[in-house]
Amino acid sequence: MSEIKGCASALLLFLVSGVHCLATETAWEPFPEQSQIEEISRADQLEGVVFLVMEQDEEALNWVLPRVLHYTRQLREKWKKLNIVVLSHGDEMFALQTELKGLHEGLHSLAEQLVSEHDIQIQVCGSYAFFSDISASAFPNYIDVVPSAPAEIENYRLMGFKMVNLELTW
Repeated sequence: MSEIKGCASALLLFLVSGVHCLATETAWEPFPEQSQIEEISRADQLEGVVFLVMEQDEEALNWVLPRVLHYTRQLREKWKKLNIVVLSHGDEMFALQTELKGLHEGLHSLAEQLVSEHDIQIQVCGSYAFFSDISASAFPNYIDVVPSAPAEIENYRLMGFKMVNLELTW
């Protein structure tokens, strides 16, 4: 039992440290997609970037959106007006529902900041929401509900956007 408590304590310390680093950006640990971001940064021309998220964890946007902010700052050093989209099509998108704002206040605040201050589009999959009995009107106005995430992904690819898949690292 003490081993479990020790592991749980270590995991909690890791998570708290990671959240602190994400929030302050003082000691950024590179995530697996960092090399992809660096490769994208070396391109001569770029139409835009889509950060794809599809997790089975409603809390996932709590670690995804700070990463998006970090990568946005990095990419916009070269392209000031770069089109950036976050396309969510897993359970994580449900945390963005208006009725859950009180439960996920920090997440909603960051999402709204990304849209209003950093000109990032945040989109969720309307089909997945529909099949989960959630209507498009359940999301706040700053969240775009698209009919189908897979169709949007293909549209972005055809327009020349680069895809960055953000996924759990453990």
